[in-house]
Amino acid sequence: MPLRNWLLAGSCVVVVGALAVLMRTTSATTPDEKPVVPDPATTAKFVMEPYLQFATRTSIVVMGETPTPTTCELEYGTVFPTDKVAKVDKADTLHEIKLDNLQPKTKYFYRMVCTDADGKKFVGKPSTFFTAVDTADAYSFTVIGDTQRNPVITGKVAKLMWDRRPNFVIHLGDVVDNGPDLKQWTDDLFKPCQELFAHVPVYPCIGNHEKNHAHYYKYFSLPKPEYYYSFQYGNAEFFCIDTNKPVDADSEQYKWLDSALAASDATWKICYHHHPCYSSDSDDYGDTAKTNSTYGALKHKPLIALYDKHHVDLAMNGHIHAYERTWPIRAGKVDRKAGVTYVTSGGGGGTLEPFEPTPAFFKNQSRVDFHYCYFTVQGGTLDCKVFDHEGRLFDQFGMKKD
Repeated sequence: MPLRNWLLAGSCVVVVGALAVLMRTTSATTPDEKPVVPDPATTAKFVMEPYLQFATRTSIVVMGETPTPTTCELEYGTVFPTDKVAKVDKADTLHEIKLDNLQPKTKYFYRMVCTDADGKKFVGKPSTFFTAVDTADAYSFTVIGDTQRNPVITGKVAKLMWDRRPNFVIHLGDVVDNGPDLKQWTDDLFKPCQELFAHVPVYPCIGNHEKNHAHYYKYFSLPKPEYYYSFQYGNAEFFCIDTNKPVDADSEQYKWLDSALAASDATWKICYHHHPCYSSDSDDYGDTAKTNSTYGALKHKPLIALYDKHHVDLAMNGHIHAYERTWPIRAGKVDRKAGVTYVTSGGGGGTLEPFEPTPAFFKNQSRVDFHYCYFTVQGGTLDCKVFDHEGRLFDQFGMKKD
């Protein structure tokens, strides 16, 4: 390929050589043209780099934020350079663009280009997403909780999750340490997770450290009422609730979850929320050096009977900054044939917490360490491996159905 040297002086581009090329920031229209990478020196920076939300078989949401109001073009397609554009003509700082009529289990390329009133451009990096798979297909997902305010650890764990190339990520709450602090969202969550979130949609639940702040509802695109929702992926259905709000039998969330679980015909039923139903933490549910533990807050215990009733396979939570996996539990006892497995995964960055001095009846595995969980699913087989922040495997388990 001939050597080309560019010299930028004011608005002129001088090309040394026989071939003159005018650089463009928009994508090419023909697949045989080579993509142009924007010069970072002439491109303004996003507040939130483009990231993915709520993928289904035929749709996905792309979000991004600029420091000043901009119009937006989202270039996308199954080829790169891309051949489709979704436009937002109303100027705003936060853009939330839903792409519909996509093909299932298909790789797409995308790039967000925003322009302010002065013509300044914010050009996102070219990236990819993958639409949700069909029920017979294999898929994987990663789980993290309690990232809070530790961008170094969060970044290490996010990179390890991205190395696994999951289909999506579940976050178990306390995504930041102080919900009203905008800088924690930009610098402690989205920045260290930038590459992961640019390629993989994240499905969060809200923790107590978000303080029910508007930032949570602003930066995540979730079905109304947002603090509880469900989604299907492959042959599983996932149910997310907010355990900061009431979950007793008379509550709105309990009634919704009871109805939604009853209506589900998914092979795998997986529930997640921030606070644990079972935990042998050392001091959250009684000072276990001096008293007995309640093994979880009593106000969350009604969920156990609901999970038993609807034969939930897996219930996941954060809140406790450690890892714990129970035996399959049903009716308050170990039941390896019909029980629910409860997993606490709060090792995304928050200050680590110890366990009580004596083992609880439900405890199968536990570890105080920063970590993430990696699940793979195909048909009636679900497997999980748990890795620490250095990439070392320290727990694994599986479930099988006929």
